[in-house]
Amino acid sequence: MYILENLKKTLISLDYFILIVVFALCLFGIIVIGSVTNVNINPNNSLQAQQQFNVATGFIIFFIVSFIDYKFIAKFFWLIYIFNILLLLSVMLFGHQTGTGVTRGLSISIGGARFGIQASQYAKLFMIIFLAGFIEKYKEKINNGFTLLSLVTLIAFPVFLVYRQPSLSASMVVLLISLTMLFLGGISYKYVITLISAVVPAGVLIFLDVANGPGNHFFIHNFLGAFQIQRLYDFFADSSHFQTQQSVSSLGSGQLTGHGLYNGIINQTNTLPEAHNDFIFAVIGEEFGFIGANIVLFVIFLLIIKCLLIAHFADTFVGKLIAAGVCAMLFFQTFVHVGVVTDILPNTGITLPFISYGGSSMWALMAAMGIVMNIHINKARPIFEDI
Repeated sequence: MYILENLKKTLISLDYFILIVVFALCLFGIIVIGSVTNVNINPNNSLQAQQQFNVATGFIIFFIVSFIDYKFIAKFFWLIYIFNILLLLSVMLFGHQTGTGVTRGLSISIGGARFGIQASQYAKLFMIIFLAGFIEKYKEKINNGFTLLSLVTLIAFPVFLVYRQPSLSASMVVLLISLTMLFLGGISYKYVITLISAVVPAGVLIFLDVANGPGNHFFIHNFLGAFQIQRLYDFFADSSHFQTQQSVSSLGSGQLTGHGLYNGIINQTNTLPEAHNDFIFAVIGEEFGFIGANIVLFVIFLLIIKCLLIAHFADTFVGKLIAAGVCAMLFFQTFVHVGVVTDILPNTGITLPFISYGGSSMWALMAAMGIVMNIHINKARPIFEDI
């Protein structure tokens, strides 16, 4: 009786704005993926059906996580970090290669069905929980030299493992999330200024080294792959390769209102590679135009603002950090995706939250929003307080 009563109270405490926004983004994503895969021609297209499964199971994860006390999860931040490292190492040792020759996930067969686990997608959430737990426990020592050096090392290891897959975009997002949480965790401004002072010259040096041209590099060939260097050539020389050219052309052809669903010329002729995930924003721009693309960004922006508000009103410091970390994940992931599609960033693919195709991306995001929802619920009312 008590459990049912508290369950009812908890359901009332849910933030239905988050539910509606996330559902709307997922539904729109399913529709766009259907357009990308010509579902109007082939109604049995597997990618759209698979995304429907990803969304349905994602919402199950969302609700399950929503009812687990986030403070209980945060207690296990060390175990979560270790699991994250083991998962990333497993990809390096046992991962399967994609069609492009990179190794970013594990392949698991269950009852004859094959499922892929993309570890870099979960690494973002795992690092958010780990950093929130670590900073909350050692917040009084966060500016101690040894503590800070240890934390930087702990951040660098998973970032390196994600980068080595290789997944430059995912490693960038993990790093940016980590730096954001360090800043929010109370790191001294002298370290922030030191970091900025180091990053700006490093960026200039990388640009100058790229400008030397093929075969004349001093250092970037030691940590970037040949295809990544080529993407930098394309970006800095303003000679974008085929995929980026098609992406920009798709966006431009949509003009103000777009060609309409299933009517995108470049999309429907299948001449935009990876249109269902890394370049789905280009499809949105082509078929729904400038107005439609900006409405999508505005809805994601509203979700980010909502996460910020939940972080602001969270009842604990660790809750504030987790909600802010999820907010940073949504922001940076969206920024990188749109930046690549619009050719303001080098071509390094990443999914658009809740819209792009992908099981691991969807499940990690749903779990993250579930934790944010639980932070909101705990602020509204302690869960199962009468049991």
